[in-house]
Amino acid sequence: MIRETPEPRPNSIACGQHGRRRGAPLWAPVFAGEAHAGRGGIPLGAPSLGIEPTGGHGGPPLRRWIRTLPFVVSLLLGLAPLTACRREEAAHAGEEPAEKAEHAGPEHEESAATGRLPLAEVRGLHFLTVPPPRAEGAWFPAEAIADETAQATLTAPVGGVVEKVAVLPGRQVARGTVLLVLRSPELARLKADWLVARARLGPLRSAREREERLLAAGAGALRELEEAEGAQAAAEAEMEAARLALEARGVKPESAGARLAVRAPGAGVVAAYQVRLDQGVAAGQELGLFQSAHAGLVKVELPLPAPATWQAGTLTEARSSEGRRWQARLEGVPMALSEETRRLAYRLRLSGAPLPLPGTPLEVRVALAEAPILPQSALQQVEGTWGVFVREGEEAVFRPVRRGVELGGDAMILEGVQPGETVVAEGAYLLKSLLLKQRSGGDEHEH
Repeated sequence: MIRETPEPRPNSIACGQHGRRRGAPLWAPVFAGEAHAGRGGIPLGAPSLGIEPTGGHGGPPLRRWIRTLPFVVSLLLGLAPLTACRREEAAHAGEEPAEKAEHAGPEHEESAATGRLPLAEVRGLHFLTVPPPRAEGAWFPAEAIADETAQATLTAPVGGVVEKVAVLPGRQVARGTVLLVLRSPELARLKADWLVARARLGPLRSAREREERLLAAGAGALRELEEAEGAQAAAEAEMEAARLALEARGVKPESAGARLAVRAPGAGVVAAYQVRLDQGVAAGQELGLFQSAHAGLVKVELPLPAPATWQAGTLTEARSSEGRRWQARLEGVPMALSEETRRLAYRLRLSGAPLPLPGTPLEVRVALAEAPILPQSALQQVEGTWGVFVREGEEAVFRPVRRGVELGGDAMILEGVQPGETVVAEGAYLLKSLLLKQRSGGDEHEH
């Protein structure tokens, strides 16, 4: 008994790459459209598995599996062309980037090799003509500092006891102000020695004068006159020694007493005391440190590179926020960077107006090299190298430069560009991004 085989539904999948008939069933390439019956009268193209109902008396399992095998084989053969179609479509899709790179041509490859960037592909760029070189000066922050010679060590001229502390540390004083008072038995002894020598000298001087008159009148002897002169000379020597001992301790013999006032050597402040009240001190012992009230130097730290025009003896000027100005002379050129700030520390000596106090914030004018000045937006750092994008026709080329000192939003260009050349002033970062993509082999895209 042969069953009627339903007609297969058309397959809607079309494969344009192989020219298949649209709407043909998947098994169309296998069968010519004519019904072919398999073993047992079961059509090979039937949608069912072709298993006849056995009514409870079916055959062995092997016979049932053999009857379904032709349908499975035909299904696999029908799916094979579809799989090949999809593989070819994927292969064609993979060929598109290669074709695109091939159409780019040798001009594109040469642009990538030389680092030239087509300007037509980038929007938002602004150009600037490199101006002629000009000498610029800039004010750099500085600080007034005290000269080493402006610091004085207070010492005890004589041994004694600290009787009074007249001025506390940090207080501004004028020259000659009493800072400490020492009670000194040693000073009293030196004054006594001077007084004794002076008292002895008077009678001895009178005796010599009397012997001179007697000898002149013929009533005296020359030997007695010589003895009187010798005694007077010895007394004078003793008195001179006592005077020198007192003056060596900073006091005059006439005003010396049992107390000694330690006075300020100049206008300034006592930085610190090394002694306390009622403390005994020896002659020459350190009492404290005195700092001059005026700063004779100014310190300014500059970044590299060093100003080419600054040499020892170079004159410039310094100013304060109140408008006071001083002439400043460069004392020397530093040989190494400061360990704290990694900058060049310069010292300049001030002269002119009344000097500022130590620690006063100042500004020093630094004459810079003569060079073109460009906005900092034109400078880009590519792989650790600073440079600018120079326009050459319809392309831009990255050119390394040597930067100078920064001037606010501008910077001096010491090497790398020439006046009259055109550079990208704004939007240079867009070209930097494009250049990095080009060097790394990435796809370019428009900005």
